[in-house]
Amino acid sequence: MTGLLLCGATGHLGSRISARLAERGLPFRALLRAERGLPGPPQHAETVTGDLTDPVSLDRAVRGVQTVITTVNAVGRWRPGATDMSIARIDRDGNAALIRAAEAAGVERFVFVSALPGADSVAGLVPLFDAKRATEQLLHHSTLRAIIVRPAAFQETWLGPAAGIRPDKRRAVILGRGRNPVPYVAQDDVAEACIRLATMQDPPGAVDFGGPEALTRHEVVDIFEKITGDRFRRIVVPRPVLAAGARALRRRQPELATGLGIAVSMDVSSYPGPGALRALGIQPRSASAYIIRQVASPGT
Repeated sequence: MTGLLLCGATGHLGSRISARLAERGLPFRALLRAERGLPGPPQHAETVTGDLTDPVSLDRAVRGVQTVITTVNAVGRWRPGATDMSIARIDRDGNAALIRAAEAAGVERFVFVSALPGADSVAGLVPLFDAKRATEQLLHHSTLRAIIVRPAAFQETWLGPAAGIRPDKRRAVILGRGRNPVPYVAQDDVAEACIRLATMQDPPGAVDFGGPEALTRHEVVDIFEKITGDRFRRIVVPRPVLAAGARALRRRQPELATGLGIAVSMDVSSYPGPGALRALGIQPRSASAYIIRQVASPGT
């Protein structure tokens, strides 16, 4: 019997979880969309091909499983023109199908990586947040023991080229006013938290956390400038422009709207610190340390 099913094992966060499970010799089953290599020693992982959009494959995946960890989301998988990787199909309907399959199979524990909701003023701007909240409600009313993991913005996503920070070109995009402190969290710390919550005897029902260092967008660029010794050109995208884009794209391209809406959220929302991570025995990694590594070894 395989005790744990990991959904999203080949994604940025899921691959970190699978590697840690393998390093510890913990047997697990990985739900994979296709025959792709799984990070970590393969002898510790059983693989099953399937997808959150395919309920029959989910029935196979959860059979004999005690605990589910899912990191799956459509935003990282989305591509222009895709209809099978939408927030509606993956984050809303797909998660609902996974919960139903887990309940029917008698799964005991369900670790769901959600997201911090952000300020009230951004309600409706982030389709992904809406889908995450809907999944949380389903879990709340299910027979499963749910553990909701709500991390702040990932360092790897928001402190690099994908979010407009280009040390190689000495330029950076400032999203909104760029004066709101955000405790960017390392995906490695989120991965470790998921494993501990999945395996500890009496986990809390929800954990909200950020990293140990809250930085504004301008402070982030200041650190890049200090490390490189060069001034960066700062390209400001006003908050109203981000919000207008999120509203305009919400129905036609909700995945793109999500990115714009999250940028607005980070410019106005308050976030928790690393207390929940430390309570789990995790020493969180700072945003400054990540920036230093990025400048020294881009892409790591």
